[in-house]
Amino acid sequence: MRYFWLILMLPFLACHEQNKNKISPAELVKSREIKKVTEAEILQGGTILGDEIRLLIEKIIETDSTTCKTGKSLKMDSLATTYNTEIRLMGKTNKNSEELESQLLEAYQYNLENDLVLTHSIQKLDNKTVLYTYPIGRGSKFYIHCMDSLRRQNAEMWSLKIPIKIIINRL
Repeated sequence: MRYFWLILMLPFLACHEQNKNKISPAELVKSREIKKVTEAEILQGGTILGDEIRLLIEKIIETDSTTCKTGKSLKMDSLATTYNTEIRLMGKTNKNSEELESQLLEAYQYNLENDLVLTHSIQKLDNKTVLYTYPIGRGSKFYIHCMDSLRRQNAEMWSLKIPIKIIINRL
C-alpha cells in the first residue's frame, strides 16, 4: 500500500518541478516596466557595460592563449552568450564589418601611426543596438600577450554590439 501512494504521488512531484518560474515575480514586473530613458543614458549605460565586458575579455586573454589568434574561444563565446552581445576582434583583414566599424578602425589606425591617444567609442548603431569599440593600445593585455611585431603595426579593436534592451534592463 505504501508503494501505491508513492507511485500515485510521483507524477505530481515531477510536474511540480517543471512549473517553477525561473524568474521571481518582482524581477518579471521590473523587466516589463516601461522606462523612459534618454539616448545619453543609453550610451552611458552602454559604456559601463562595455567597460565591464572589456575587463572580462582581458582576464580571458591572460588565461586562454587560444583567444590570441582569432579573438575567439569557448570562454569568449560564453561571455557573449552571458551578456547577449556580439563580440568580435576587428583588424585590417576583416571583410564583413559594418561601415561604422571600418571608419573607427581607420581612425584608430591614424591615431596609432601618429602616437595619439586611443580611447573607446560608443555609438548608436541602429534603434536596437549600440556599438562599443575598444582599440587595442600598446599597454593593453592583448597587445602585450598576443601581438607580434607585424600585428603591432596595424590597429585592431574589440567590437561589441550590445542590444539596447540589455542596457535598459540594467539601468
